[in-house]
Amino acid sequence: MTIAVVIFSNDYENSGRLAFAMALGNIYYPLATYNMRTIQVSDLTNEYSSGQYIAFRFFTVFAGVIPVLIYLFLTSPITSFSTCLAWLLFKADEAFCSVFYAIEQRALRMDYIGISQGVRGVICIGLFIVLLSFGLTLPLALIGISICCILITWLFDFRAASQFESVIPTINLSTIGELAVKFFPAVVTLVCYGSVVSIIRQKFGIAYGDAELGKYAAIATPTVLVQVAASYLYNPLLVNAAKCWSERDYRKFQQFVIRTLLAICFIGAVAILMSELIGKSVLLLVYGSSIESSVYLLSPALFATVVTTLFAFSFDILTVMRHLNIALIANVCSLLVAFVGCGILFVIYGANGINIAVVVSFGIGLLICLIDLSVTFHKVKRTNGE
Repeated sequence: MTIAVVIFSNDYENSGRLAFAMALGNIYYPLATYNMRTIQVSDLTNEYSSGQYIAFRFFTVFAGVIPVLIYLFLTSPITSFSTCLAWLLFKADEAFCSVFYAIEQRALRMDYIGISQGVRGVICIGLFIVLLSFGLTLPLALIGISICCILITWLFDFRAASQFESVIPTINLSTIGELAVKFFPAVVTLVCYGSVVSIIRQKFGIAYGDAELGKYAAIATPTVLVQVAASYLYNPLLVNAAKCWSERDYRKFQQFVIRTLLAICFIGAVAILMSELIGKSVLLLVYGSSIESSVYLLSPALFATVVTTLFAFSFDILTVMRHLNIALIANVCSLLVAFVGCGILFVIYGANGINIAVVVSFGIGLLICLIDLSVTFHKVKRTNGE
């Protein structure tokens, strides 16, 4: 989408506004999902029904908008308002659809998730390009693809999930309150996680303008492929990992964690090597000579993405283990480091300060997660006499 915006715009202003909106969406999404995807998938004892999870998702999608709108009006430049509001509509559908994905994942039918995301990707990118090419503004184009995604959610995902469990919402205020209180650390964890990159990018955009942020966003767009590839690697296996943990098969659980961490590092190393070999040529081919001065940001952005993915996987595992407080501490520390340190890094390193701030912030959080995992595995080995 960022690439399309750059191609159909005369400068990088719209790309910067979209990056700003995406950063805001990273704060809204965890509030809208309440970080329940991993919890729902790993609920092997059916502590809560799918109907209860769906009813709770209705509540969080609408309730999550309120603090985000307040944050928007307090911090965002007025030129980005309409784009941010349109992007929030898009993210609201994505957040709601996730509850159906969790049902399909529990049933080990992630093929339905793949079909849904494939159809969304093709139709939305195609429609987005068509709308921009006909001269529609960025906010209107985002509203158009949001409507398209909402139709896919209810015409396909709703029906697909209904094959495995009841998808009729079970509205119970006491259950909604119980879920909100019980898993509050989980949502704060994900809000902090999403806010790290959002705050870093927003601070950079406010300090240096939409155009500079737009250039960085254009460079950073391909790095998302690394995160997506890694998530597709381990997300299908989270159900089995939760089963191993629940059944106290700690050896298999530990093997899964270590192998996944190594696989993410391998994928990242290959991506960085490819960026060094052909990254500049590809970026110049896509964006033209206007991006040449920022090409040096690609490899550091990929490294920052690898650290981000390692951290995301680590606290996902802590969530499966129900070590919610440790995951919360790790993410709060990451957010504090980002908030305090990114401004200094911008002054010293310019746009590359975004990458360095992400690496340092998430690196500290990753270290906390790895220490907890190491201590836990050591205790398990000692208890089992290994």
